[in-house]
Amino acid sequence: MASLLWFAHFLSFLLFHLRFQAGSSLPFSFNSSSAAMPCQHDQSLALLQFMKTFSIRSNASSWDFLYPKPYPKTESWKEGTDCCLWDGVTCEIETEISYLPALVSLDLSRNYDLILETSIFNELVQNLTQLQQLDLSEINMSLLDTLYLYNNNINGQIPSSLGSLKELSSLVLFDNDLNGEIPSSFGNLKQLHTLYLSNNNLSGQIPSSLGSLKELSLLILSGNKFNGEIPSSFGNLKQLDILDLHSNSLSGQIPSSLGSLKELSLMDLCSNNFNGEIPSSFGNLKQLGMLYLHNNNLSGQIPSSLGSLKELSSLILLDNNFNGEIPSSFGNLKQLRILDLHNNSLNGQIPSSLGSLKELSSLILSNNRFNGEIPSSFGNLKQLDILDLRNNSLNGQIPSSLGSLKELSSLDLSYNNFNS
Repeated sequence: MASLLWFAHFLSFLLFHLRFQAGSSLPFSFNSSSAAMPCQHDQSLALLQFMKTFSIRSNASSWDFLYPKPYPKTESWKEGTDCCLWDGVTCEIETEISYLPALVSLDLSRNYDLILETSIFNELVQNLTQLQQLDLSEINMSLLDTLYLYNNNINGQIPSSLGSLKELSSLVLFDNDLNGEIPSSFGNLKQLHTLYLSNNNLSGQIPSSLGSLKELSLLILSGNKFNGEIPSSFGNLKQLDILDLHSNSLSGQIPSSLGSLKELSLMDLCSNNFNGEIPSSFGNLKQLGMLYLHNNNLSGQIPSSLGSLKELSSLILLDNNFNGEIPSSFGNLKQLRILDLHNNSLNGQIPSSLGSLKELSSLILSNNRFNGEIPSSFGNLKQLDILDLRNNSLNGQIPSSLGSLKELSSLDLSYNNFNS
């Protein structure tokens, strides 16, 4: 009960700190019994929809001598009546222009007989745009399965008490101002499918306990300030479909254990400080469609095992320190649409096998050290829209086969050594 109480106070704290535009409400309370207008219809509908997320115990009590109001408070919530008169609801005048009442506070505390089964908190916040306080303390939240509070101005740390919500399947808090670390207690959320915390100010190391979330399919922690390494325990997330950690300050080597994530369709680790090589185990990611590793400090040769990723449509490795040649096995990537390797130290000849990538629309190999001729097989790339080979050491004649690329809109061959 204590952990659930902490969670309830957390929700109240979060919504108390929602920031609304200055001047959006007047500093006096609204009493619908003395005003000409009842509460706004969309706000009434939002509350009625929110009420559907609760169930009521069959032996619900009717009175509490410490707090003499009927329980549950939602008994007074009736369609077609003024929601500003409903139990637990407080309204104020919304603007100086319309003088319409707006719901600013919702107090469902000490409703011992209410059981919160699901959550549509974000829809509630979006429809009650003047809501300043939400008090759900001392109600039963043990069955809560979704928590959506994205795209608000919520600040503060994420409380570790959230780790006690064993039925939680989705936790979505992106686009807020949360700070501090991810609580290690999140490793207890064994039913969690979605953890979406991007675009906050979260920091510290990503807890290895997240590797115990065997049902997790979507893990998005991008746009924060995380540091340290990716936990090797992430290799246990066998159901993971999307792994997005871009735009943090993560460092160290990318763990080879990620190569065991056979269901992964997107991996985005770009804009961090990773070093070392791409693990050859990535060749096991047969469902991978998008691999973004750009803007890091990765080095070494690009593993030829990536050529076995038959579902790959985007491979973006720009702004690293890769050397050696492009693996000829890349000719097997028949679904590839974007190949961007610019700003590295790649060398050798461009493999003619790239000419078999019939779906390729963007091929960017600029700012490397390639030599030799442009393969004449590039004339087969009928979908090619962008071909950028500038600033290399390519030579010989420009193949006439490039003239057959009818979809080409951008061609840059400058700063090479082509014959006239």
